[in-house]
Order: sequence, then structure tokens, then C-alpha cells
Amino acid sequence: MKTPLRLPRLLLTNDDGFDAPGLAVLIEVAREFADDIWVIAPEHDESGTGQSISFHHPLRCLSRGEQQWAVSGTPADCVGIALGHFMVDKKPSLILSGINAGSNVGDEVNLSGTLGAAFTGLMLGIPSIAFSQDFTTRAKVRWDTAKTVTQKMLTYFLTHGWRKETCLSVNIPDLPAKEITGFSWAQPCQKNIVGIHVDKREDQRNKDYFWLSTIDKAPVAKKQSDYSILQRGEVAVTVFGQDRSLETGEPSIIFDEVSADIDE
Repeated sequence: MKTPLRLPRLLLTNDDGFDAPGLAVLIEVAREFADDIWVIAPEHDESGTGQSISFHHPLRCLSRGEQQWAVSGTPADCVGIALGHFMVDKKPSLILSGINAGSNVGDEVNLSGTLGAAFTGLMLGIPSIAFSQDFTTRAKVRWDTAKTVTQKMLTYFLTHGWRKETCLSVNIPDLPAKEITGFSWAQPCQKNIVGIHVDKREDQRNKDYFWLSTIDKAPVAKKQSDYSILQRGEVAVTVFGQDRSLETGEPSIIFDEVSADIDE
């Protein structure tokens, strides 16, 4: 069922890849807020690419349906090619990135392609929100929770607004939706990535290759950190950008392209 809040045009992307379940959930939610929806997302999993843009090799785009394209690049590439080519005639009102399988807190923000897409949208002047669903087991991500909470948070943001000099990162707890107690404005937690593990291997031609992974530690629990807010069963909303005054309770600039269509 569509909400009474309607947006002229939406751009959706992610970092888990075009066929990821989180993107499918985000598309479902987006249809409640807009009719003109574009989905431009990486062809494959691009987790960990941050805000990387592919300056050194060409990109290819494969049509996956009406206003849907799979791109052989990063989430930031997807936002760039969307705004600079596919949607150049009419920019999106809002960019939604996700829904990521796994939270993005602390140092993970610097690596996250989900956040990288939102940061690129902010850089190019388009309001952007990144959504991430925490999980305990990758095989049992609570996509039903993600759908319910994303819809509720979008309704809140579009009703109350936020500073256009910022983008938002929304981390959803690994709980049934009915057990989530609300949301809090968050600060990124203290350092939780302490190194890079290098796994050296040898291929069938006796050539070395390497797998990299992060070395993590549990962050220090601080009352208003994104990690602590998730642990106490609330949605953590972190503001990124030049002006974080919304977080301090000062009046926000209302997102001026949203309309309330009471006839819907």
C-alpha cells in the first residue's frame, strides 16, 4: 500500500550486487513512495569498495528491465553514471542505497560501498540515505525487519526533513521489528578495525595470489555510538557531511521535493 508521501523520482543502488535480496526489499519499499524509480546497481558484489570511482577502466551496463541497469563497477560508479547519463534529463529527488546485509558502524563506514554511494550522492548534490541490516548469521538476515523499519524511517525522514549538507546512514538491529524500541541519533563508534590480514596462496601455475580481510575487534561501548545503539535494540541513525546540527536538535531544513498526496 502506497504512503501519502510521494516523491517525483528515486534512484536505488547498493554494494551487494544487483541480485542481492536487500536491493529487492529496497525496491519494494521504494514503490510505496514513488512511481518513477530507477535501479542502477553493481553487476556483482562490490562490498568494501568505499567511494571508489573507476577512472582506469571502462564500464559496461547491462539492461535488467525498464529503468534498471547492472553496472560493471562500484556503487559510486553507479551513482555517477546514473546522474551523468541515464538520469541527466531529470535528476532523482533522493538516492537510497542498500539494504546492506550487515551493519556499517565505526571504521566499516570508510570501506562500505553502501555508504560510498550515499557519499557520492551527497557530493553531487542529491539527498541520500544508506540502509544496513545487522545480522548474526548471514544465512538468516531479517529482511522482514529491514522492510518494515526502512519504510517507517523513510516516512519519518520525509516528514521531518534533514540538512541538505548531510547524508544519513541507518543501521537496523538484528531483531524482529516489533522488538525494536525506536531510533537514536548516533556517532560512529571508536576503532573496530585494527589491521588487514593477508592470506598468501599459490595457484595451479605456482604463482602467488593474496586474499585480504580485516582484523576486527569489539568497539568500546559508548552511549551514543552506532554500535551501542544497535546493541540496545534501537535503530542507529548517523549523520555525515558538513552540517550535523540535525543531530543536536536544531531545526532541520525540510526536504522540499516531497509532496503529500492525500488522494493516494
